[in-house]
Amino acid sequence: MFLCLALLLILCIGLYCAPLLRPRRPVLPVLLIGKIGKPPQGSKNKKYWLCEKKLEKLLAAITTNGFTPVLPQDILSGPLPPHPVCLVFTGGYQNLHHLLLPLLEKYDCRACIALPAGLIGQYDAWQKAEEGPWQNLLTAQEIKQMKESGRVEFISATVDGRPVDPEDDGRALWQLRENKTRLHNIYKLPTNAVYFPLKNPHRPVVLQQAKQCFAMLIGNKIGNNPLPLDAALPLHVFPVSGTVSLIRLLWKMSRK
Repeated sequence: MFLCLALLLILCIGLYCAPLLRPRRPVLPVLLIGKIGKPPQGSKNKKYWLCEKKLEKLLAAITTNGFTPVLPQDILSGPLPPHPVCLVFTGGYQNLHHLLLPLLEKYDCRACIALPAGLIGQYDAWQKAEEGPWQNLLTAQEIKQMKESGRVEFISATVDGRPVDPEDDGRALWQLRENKTRLHNIYKLPTNAVYFPLKNPHRPVVLQQAKQCFAMLIGNKIGNNPLPLDAALPLHVFPVSGTVSLIRLLWKMSRK
């Protein structure tokens, strides 16, 4: 009995560590982070929230382990520093202003934030009511202050923050172009990249035409980024939430 349990434990450890032992080519890690802070009462998905304490630990670990946070403008202009990493905060939540910005200054980090232009100053209307209370999004004034800090680059998203129907190419293209246009014309935010929450990111028509609007596209699929990218290194997406082991994350990011 003891031998069986020992063998089962070894098997589980082997399966858990197997992805970390496979060799792969150099990539640029992209850390996708959604909601940060303390989940409100009634939230149904608390495990997806990254608390302020763990966010600070993440930024501290990045800097102390030799990683250099880069922005899309750095990725496209190159050359990149050794061990680059790109932090992408999705959703454009308001607490990024008072929780994230001080931590970026404290640890000398930079990050990019995906903005749904149609909901600036409002709330995350794409979230279902049964999933928990709606969260406020960044206001135009807060966006201006974060831009002036020099530590944040804003990137585009879909206008309403919702994933695009993979069967509706016309809607997908409108979402991409309209969001970019609003950010540029209304909020004076030129964008070098887009966070594209598309359920099926292999739609060739959408991607070919979207590439004319953006130099860099970031998908939300875990693993190597399937979208076209004008950069030296392929992207490798790592979603980060409250359940992620920072030790394992750093290990995976460090592999060449």
